[in-house]
Amino acid sequence: MKTENIYLNPFSQANRNERLETTFAQIENRIEAAHKTHLGYPYNLSFSPPPPMSLGGYLINNLSDPYTGSHYAFEVCAQEREVMTWLMRLWGCHNLDEYWGSIGASGTEGNLWGIYLGREMLPDAVLLHSADAHYSIPKAARILRVPAVQVASLLNGEIDLADLAEHLAALKGREVIVCLTCGTTMKGAHDDIIGALSALKSAGYDRNRRYVHIDGALNAMVVPFLQHVPTNILPSFESEIDSLSTSGHKMIGTPMPCGALVCRQHHSTRIARAFAYLRSNDTTLMGSRNGHAVLAVWARLFGHGYGGYAHDALHCVNRAQTLAERLRGLGADVLCNPYALTVVFPEPSDQILRTYQLASNLGLAHAIVMPNVTDALLDRFIEDYADWWANQRQEV
Repeated sequence: MKTENIYLNPFSQANRNERLETTFAQIENRIEAAHKTHLGYPYNLSFSPPPPMSLGGYLINNLSDPYTGSHYAFEVCAQEREVMTWLMRLWGCHNLDEYWGSIGASGTEGNLWGIYLGREMLPDAVLLHSADAHYSIPKAARILRVPAVQVASLLNGEIDLADLAEHLAALKGREVIVCLTCGTTMKGAHDDIIGALSALKSAGYDRNRRYVHIDGALNAMVVPFLQHVPTNILPSFESEIDSLSTSGHKMIGTPMPCGALVCRQHHSTRIARAFAYLRSNDTTLMGSRNGHAVLAVWARLFGHGYGGYAHDALHCVNRAQTLAERLRGLGADVLCNPYALTVVFPEPSDQILRTYQLASNLGLAHAIVMPNVTDALLDRFIEDYADWWANQRQEV
């Protein structure tokens, strides 16, 4: 007698449906609770307006290059191009025909692809990045087999330009890929982009012997909306940078991880490969790309608008500074860089770390004041932190 494989079909259809409903309900309850106390990672959980739920019933796949399209009908490349135009204008791309961009899986993919474009331009280059750069930068170097050199950071987390100059001198003219950060992971620091470009020029590196990528996962969608930001930290193609990436699920605010990359057109053209069966060019890391993510970014940018992001950026920066001052009032040593949403403080108890989902490293932790972070949540966190801090001081 043939028996049903219990590993493939362990339940009856009714039981399978019940298990699906129960599991999804448990996941929703857990995530809803986690959203209410989330303070440690730069996720914008205020992602209204979303695309209509009815589109969830369709496969939407933006195959290959968003600018050449394909004969595949289940795509939203027109909306992707609108997204890229929106971001290009934000980031100082005046002649749009000179730039290219796409939506990918994450900011990490944008970093990987930016470094890849640099390697294709300069096959023997060395990658330079700061000690506070996101872990995806050295990981990309390992994947692409690009030799990498870590440059020191200042205490506030930004790249040490003096150390950068020393490394450039030591390379004796070898071509370089330089990755800078607009909003470092732990400290929210902004690398001095103009200063780094000046260091490259002083070391004899012209545009043909260096490639500069900016990791703007969080703050490339913050500082361009603020007034009176120093030009040297602005992520802009008005400076002589080559590519810039950001995350969609951070300040943009999407319900799924995704990211965007913009680069100068000639870098994309260099790596393009035509495929007849696609009737398109292969210019992206992934052949199939998430069309639902494209629609989520499109809905946010055009639904929330420039004014909405300008309000959010100013509101969050001001509230981050207020949080920093309240923690300093307890006697804690606190760092909050100018124009940052990130507040760094001594690492609290494991219970506080777990409750507020705080990132921590080397005795420090941080909170990130995103648009969804309420005053009530900040008050609750400060109360818990104050109790822990008082106990720590008593023990000392």
